Amino acid sequence: MKAIKSIYFTLLATLCLFMTSCEDLTEVNNNPNAPENVSSNYILTYVLTNTGKIVYTLGRDGSKIGATMQYMQAGTNEGAAIINQYAWVQEGWISASGAGVFDVLRNNKLIYDNGVRDNNRFFQAISLTLKSAIFGLMTDLYGDIPYSEALNAASGKYFPKYDAQAEIYKGILTDLKEANTLLGSLEAKDAISATADVMYKGDAAKWKKFANALRLRYALRLADKKAEMSALGVNIETEFKDASAAAFASNGDNAVMAFIGTTADNSSPGGLLNAANPNYLLKPGKTLVDKLINLKDPRLERWAQPVQRKWDAKVTATTTKTVTNMFGETFSVVYVPATATSADTSLYVGLPIGMSITSAIAYNKGSDGATYPNERNPYISYIHDRYRKNTDPYATMDLMTYDEVEFILAEAALLGGFGASDAEGHYKKAIKASMEKAGVFTATTFNFDTYYAQPSVAYTDAANKQERIIEQKWISSWFGVQSWFDWRRTGFPALKTGAVAQYGPALPLRYMYPTANVDPNYLVNYNAAIAKLIPTNYVPAGQSKDHHYSKIWLIQGTSKPY
Repeated sequence: MKAIKSIYFTLLATLCLFMTSCEDLTEVNNNPNAPENVSSNYILTYVLTNTGKIVYTLGRDGSKIGATMQYMQAGTNEGAAIINQYAWVQEGWISASGAGVFDVLRNNKLIYDNGVRDNNRFFQAISLTLKSAIFGLMTDLYGDIPYSEALNAASGKYFPKYDAQAEIYKGILTDLKEANTLLGSLEAKDAISATADVMYKGDAAKWKKFANALRLRYALRLADKKAEMSALGVNIETEFKDASAAAFASNGDNAVMAFIGTTADNSSPGGLLNAANPNYLLKPGKTLVDKLINLKDPRLERWAQPVQRKWDAKVTATTTKTVTNMFGETFSVVYVPATATSADTSLYVGLPIGMSITSAIAYNKGSDGATYPNERNPYISYIHDRYRKNTDPYATMDLMTYDEVEFILAEAALLGGFGASDAEGHYKKAIKASMEKAGVFTATTFNFDTYYAQPSVAYTDAANKQERIIEQKWISSWFGVQSWFDWRRTGFPALKTGAVAQYGPALPLRYMYPTANVDPNYLVNYNAAIAKLIPTNYVPAGQSKDHHYSKIWLIQGTSKPY
């Protein structure tokens, strides 16, 4: 968009130099190819891809959330204060690859405005759906945010208020319901370009399922706030029941996008087109790795690689072996005679949570006195190489997936009151859908029924069935952001911090707002928002309530997660 605007204004200035007045530029200003009249098809591609990048980056590449949910840890001092110690600081609003979230929202609003102007209900519905997904993500992260008055700078509203979370969620559910209605009444004139729609190729039925899947997400998110939402005229249970029959029904409905991998802009942030040096400093977290090993979960082999040097009590001399995982991938592993019972002899080794930098760098090296680059400790697994590629079929930008819907339905059936039933049936479908998405069933050696029958997986064997559902949902959310919001709402899984947690022994609860603008008009709104936050005992005395250990409205009064 910026490049197009630059070209446009350059042409405009050049024409003015060669004309006696600019009065004759009316035709230029009304040119349908001018940026203010750019096709919504073009804008849609920009909005979709940048929304995908923002969501992807939030869970990947050293993110706060990926570390908080113990999917990964930093094995060097680079980023370790944030990743391993939760020393979060104020930053700008969420962004990725140079596209800020409000820039994406402004462009998305153009899609809606153009849709109203052209009476195109498809574009209106898509815009409302994406608006809900993005604003929903923002309020989940920060708490109160600019919403009702946001995106109105053109009309002079430079300092929008921060709306209350309850009002934002009400607006989200209202917009999604309208999107559902619009998508159910499309006509031939309501056409969009299948090429521009890089997610669903212009398939209105799938957009409708996405809108309803989001309704389920936010209805369950508000499970502990039913009374307060009812006071605003929103019946959470009715919203859930209305959406449940029209949401995702298979992985074919997933709201996901693949990286193309031909240029830096359309490639994965971890690929060589965006990162000259492959990222080896991030290690899979021991919490998740050990859980997957104990469950004999094949997804481990999709997400992590074997160690390069393995301690082994069965060898008497250092031996190099070729290891082949169940998906046919081969790795060269050096087997080293184990010299201490404290050595982790697993083929897959995760980095313990919250270690000091010196401990993390040396972890599991034991008596090996060789010098290795800090990020290349060969006795710890690497995150799978697919996350260092420009594109990979199993490293996609996921806005929402079918397994999440099934986990939502399972939990709703367990909690009661949402019109859902058969909690175990939905739970089982959710795990199977996650494994299908990870390509697990391409391995002929894997038997799902055997996996599911384990006492630590089976629904009927769980002492706390909600914890069992959320634990599997946490696994399935690998490198996603929704697991943090689920943990915050339920307290599951029961994750523990490490020794160096800056404000431990607890995990962070929210993102802090961007650094306050000194303009008094901004400060009025900012101060009103932070006044409604409730600090936990982990917020040091004298520090601002705008802290990552303060509670937002969504979890105030719930005793969750602590």
